[in-house]
Amino acid sequence: ISFIFAILLGYVVGSVNFSIIVTKYVGKFDIHTKGSGNAGGTNVARTMGAKYGISVMLIEFVKCLLVGLFCRYIFPVDPFSLGFIGPIFSGYAAVFGCLIGNIFPMFHGFSGGGKGVVVTAASICLVDWRIFLVLLAVFLVIFFITRMVSAGSLVGALAIPVCVTVVYHGYEYWYLLLIIAILMSAVVIIRHRKNIVRIFKGEENKFSFGRKNR
Repeated sequence: ISFIFAILLGYVVGSVNFSIIVTKYVGKFDIHTKGSGNAGGTNVARTMGAKYGISVMLIEFVKCLLVGLFCRYIFPVDPFSLGFIGPIFSGYAAVFGCLIGNIFPMFHGFSGGGKGVVVTAASICLVDWRIFLVLLAVFLVIFFITRMVSAGSLVGALAIPVCVTVVYHGYEYWYLLLIIAILMSAVVIIRHRKNIVRIFKGEENKFSFGRKNR
């Protein structure tokens, strides 16, 4: 029951997309028609400026982290008797629900959501802050080299299962964390499939926080 509750709670919370809300009520435009058309923090920064983009990213990050922490510590019921991994798995399941909600938001017609990068970052921070810092460093290095948020996100996503394996291999039921890590990594990569094509064609836009592109 706790596992299902965690996913459903995460999905509902994840469906509240602040990129759509901020651009609609503050920017007075539909984010799906501006910039890249993606309902994510990067596109908010691209269309409204860094202040709004970073604010949206932080709100989404904290929102997903809080629901994960709630399920991990306040609602730590573990029907699967997973021992040490149990509470982590409950929180991880909640943030996975957030990821699905972010991409297919119930409050916005189950479509037109984001790409799940910030949600994935929140899940990693929930599991292990050390892994989060490593992946953040990987993202920043790739981003500053390429000036492409998508490239940094993709490399970071590919590194998630590797980091989880290195840190948790040997723990009982650790493979459950690995399964969710692989699923989240796969979702992020699939959501960036058009970006991957543009990167290989040399057509992917390079990002600048100083530029607005409506």
